Amino acid sequence: MSRVYKVMSMAAFIASAVMGVAAASAGDALPYTVPVYEVSVEADVIYSVTDGYWTEGPDHGVPPAGYWMKPLGSRHPLGLKMDIYTPADDRSKSRPLLLMMHGGAYLIGSKNEKGQTEWCKHFASLGYVAVSIDYRLGFPLSRQGVAKAEEDALDDARSALEFLLGREDLRIDPQRVFAAGTSAGGALALGLAYGSIGAASPVAPRADSPSASPTYHIRAIANLWGYVHDLSVLEQASVPIVSFQSEQDPIVPYTEGYPLKLKMAGKAFGTKAVHDRASALGIPCDHTPVSRKGHRLHLDENGELTPEYYAIRDRLTAFFADRMAGK
Repeated sequence: MSRVYKVMSMAAFIASAVMGVAAASAGDALPYTVPVYEVSVEADVIYSVTDGYWTEGPDHGVPPAGYWMKPLGSRHPLGLKMDIYTPADDRSKSRPLLLMMHGGAYLIGSKNEKGQTEWCKHFASLGYVAVSIDYRLGFPLSRQGVAKAEEDALDDARSALEFLLGREDLRIDPQRVFAAGTSAGGALALGLAYGSIGAASPVAPRADSPSASPTYHIRAIANLWGYVHDLSVLEQASVPIVSFQSEQDPIVPYTEGYPLKLKMAGKAFGTKAVHDRASALGIPCDHTPVSRKGHRLHLDENGELTPEYYAIRDRLTAFFADRMAGK
């Protein structure tokens, strides 16, 4: 299914179109900071079929009682879906890719969460191929179960990248790949860039690091209130990181601790700890602490966009553009 979104006013479109024409005359190199395009979406594209429990749920709130019973049953084949947002009428032969991953503690959430869809529309209007994915959810209530869910989700994110890079019609530049995610999705973005969420997981991490893969290069990631289990994973690569988190996050620790204060979830290091270690290692990084208490900063309790959504959108836009410009 394909749809077209209008994402800018006529005045903004005219101004940005002038910039786009100027950029095109300078070698077809778009600035990727000003909305130039209307946006098309190819919805519900199956990118992988694999075994699991479920792939989507409500995008906020406490999971209903049935959620805790599903993992008692057997895993079964699941079709994993993505929505692909592209710049309409774009003639560029080489587009950057942004892969977006929702949060939800590997229990809830979906590619249709409003924050994910709005970020994807925005980046596609700049000239990116922007993609929001579903991944496997659900786990037995044990540390081993949580760790297996983390590794399954990371494998799904890798599968999504491989699928997208195999779609020649999308004209993706494999040297300009970006990943972003909120909460659990932020952990997945870190895992894609650094090869693992962390050695604290009893599930052995994969040895290969996508950032060093000859098939694609992750230019930068956005870690939006995500985490790693082991800071030493940052020694495996040098992928720039832009991050946001509340200093009073009640779900994922800002520095270190246990998500939801549950030891079953495994010790986690939040954005402040990740930023400090990355900075010490010389990895380009940008961290924005948010003073107001909260976890899901981009959406309010009704699922509507907050002022932080726009601040995050604009900071990611600038940070990713700087990475493409070699800054």
